[in-house]
Amino acid sequence: MVVKNNTRETQLIKLSASAVKTYDQCPKKYFFNYIERAPKRSWDHFDLGNLCHETLELFHLAYMKNGTDKQTLTQMMGTSFEQARKKFLKMTDVLRAEGKELLMDYLRMVQKNGMPNVKGVETSFKFDITEDILVRGFLDRLDIMKDGRFHIIDYKTTKNVKYLDEFQLLVYGLWLKREYPSVDSFRGSYLLLRHGSTLKSYDFNIEDVNRVERDLISYANRIREENIWTAIPTPLCNWCDFKGICPAQKSW
Repeated sequence: MVVKNNTRETQLIKLSASAVKTYDQCPKKYFFNYIERAPKRSWDHFDLGNLCHETLELFHLAYMKNGTDKQTLTQMMGTSFEQARKKFLKMTDVLRAEGKELLMDYLRMVQKNGMPNVKGVETSFKFDITEDILVRGFLDRLDIMKDGRFHIIDYKTTKNVKYLDEFQLLVYGLWLKREYPSVDSFRGSYLLLRHGSTLKSYDFNIEDVNRVERDLISYANRIREENIWTAIPTPLCNWCDFKGICPAQKSW
């Protein structure tokens, strides 16, 4: 977003991986979301994703605190799910059951492969890359692998994985490098809950991190100079929060 005051436009650009993706996909959507702050639609799949995220956060926090001294992993997942579902009382029974099954798939995966060495969960961050560009985000999980490298984990409940690329993970890697300056390589993975809790993984080095920093600066400059906010119609428009107010809707 561009932060404004009463007299002039301040040159502070606030970026996140999702904001950049939104601008890249459709500048008009970015305008509605981050400049106009237009109301968004409610989507069931967001509730499903949030339920899974909340449950897995509680599950791993419980394991980090107690191990399996007080509960088995199955009991721990059940307790975490029951705690999390209280935040989603309006969720349909069908969607709740789907979420529970996805989480049970995850449980079976960690029972088979072993619990990861989790260093942190649900970590929010923000940092400056220049005096007028702020990057912020929310990291689902940070693990330490057997070889000592960090492993960034991002949970996904999407069915279609073709849109998942390395960009989001590299933005998190930029935070990782600032938090742990000695890092020279790491792994980033999307954990695909609707695909048997399999991983879509990438191995990164510092040049990759430097590249994404340059990319973020480039996007910030483009957004700062933007004054047209062109709509880019695609099949994804059918799932856009701002479909009802977009001037390009007749071309869909």
